[in-house]
Amino acid sequence: MADLFEALSEVVAAKILLDAITTSQRLSELGVPHTLIGALAVGVHGHPRATKDVDFLVGPEAFESTSPLLVYRPELSEVVRIGVIDLLSVPPEYPSLAEHLQDVEPGTVPIIPIDALILLKLHANRPQDLADVIALLKSGVNAAKVTDYLRDVAPALASKFAELVSDEEV
Repeated sequence: MADLFEALSEVVAAKILLDAITTSQRLSELGVPHTLIGALAVGVHGHPRATKDVDFLVGPEAFESTSPLLVYRPELSEVVRIGVIDLLSVPPEYPSLAEHLQDVEPGTVPIIPIDALILLKLHANRPQDLADVIALLKSGVNAAKVTDYLRDVAPALASKFAELVSDEEV
């Protein structure tokens, strides 16, 4: 928790950081394995930037159903605020991401490892996500390690990552 505040307090509003902490605590209380993703995780991994939302990757314990519609457990209705606090399920294309979900003690905010974060950013493929990957590369991410990871768990994204690395000459 201290790492989260130290890494981001100069660029992220205190309310957003508190939302991350209280959401993680509530998920822990409800037995929902989770890990912080999105802009806050990007910041912790070396590229702090402003954001207005908190994103968590969560286990199936967060949902009453995931098909045909994603329906959260009723206890999470107080937590989820679309665009403010988002809880995302593990993409079916990348089931290995579930290994990064954690059951943690309240007061702890688990943060997704950088290689898995880059996978999620490449998968999303939005301009801001790709900009985040480039910023992480510039901050010193071990591109070879990420490439190996992507080749193992998301081969289709490895070439997209290689293009970004090449474009940035990292």
